[in-house]
Amino acid sequence: MIKRLSNHTQITTIILILLLLFNKGIAGDISYIRDDYQHSIHTGIGIITAPIHFDRQDWRNTGLTLAGTILFFNIDKPIQQLALNNHNPIHNVLFKIDRIHGNKYDLYLAGSIYTFGIITQKPAIRKAGLNAAEAYLFSGAITGIGKVLFGRKRPYASDSPLFFSPFHLTENRYHSLPSGHTTVSFAVSTVMAKSWDNIGWKVFWYGNAGLVAASRIYHNQHWFSDTFLGAIVGYSVANYIVNSTPEKTSQKNYRIVPQVSISSVGFDIYRN
Repeated sequence: MIKRLSNHTQITTIILILLLLFNKGIAGDISYIRDDYQHSIHTGIGIITAPIHFDRQDWRNTGLTLAGTILFFNIDKPIQQLALNNHNPIHNVLFKIDRIHGNKYDLYLAGSIYTFGIITQKPAIRKAGLNAAEAYLFSGAITGIGKVLFGRKRPYASDSPLFFSPFHLTENRYHSLPSGHTTVSFAVSTVMAKSWDNIGWKVFWYGNAGLVAASRIYHNQHWFSDTFLGAIVGYSVANYIVNSTPEKTSQKNYRIVPQVSISSVGFDIYRN
């Protein structure tokens, strides 16, 4: 019997097919897709190497973020109790937002926007979809690494916000800091908010991201400080991506060559 491929396998397969198409030049005359592809590669490498280029202001902001996160450890427990003591039917409905925002549906939204931009030949819409997908993937990767390195125990599994046990790769109860839902919701919301200059539009997206952060506390999945750090990471990554201009991304070109074997799939990155 042929088993159905998992979601991760399906996504990996699609990505590899697209990479093969782009590297073989089958994309035809829609050269902007290759440009978008190059933008994503360069942006990802830029995020990875960003600390090397930090100036004094960047390091100060990083220090303030970490100091603020640690400072908020002191109010994590009271905020947790406040949330748990205020469960009611209205809040239960309101805070279901984390089921549709701050997770895989944000990536689906980004892909839909990108596709719509291609179909309608609207570069601004296509760019918003591309940036939203990049923000989701890169901020999510940073958060995933942070969860493993910090190893903070989730509030439903610990009476203390100061319980840390790093390097648990698969045990979800040790993946509290930072909040992944909050990170990606702020990342995608920031991209969307900065894509069009309308105050109502911005309030909508940032407001939704804030509700996601609150919902994670309400559902006892995260401490307040988890959501604070997640929001900063998401906003910072998205802000970097939005400000990555075509001129900057065209300075270096990268080529990805998929590598597929019986036991694994992956890719090599070459600089042209």
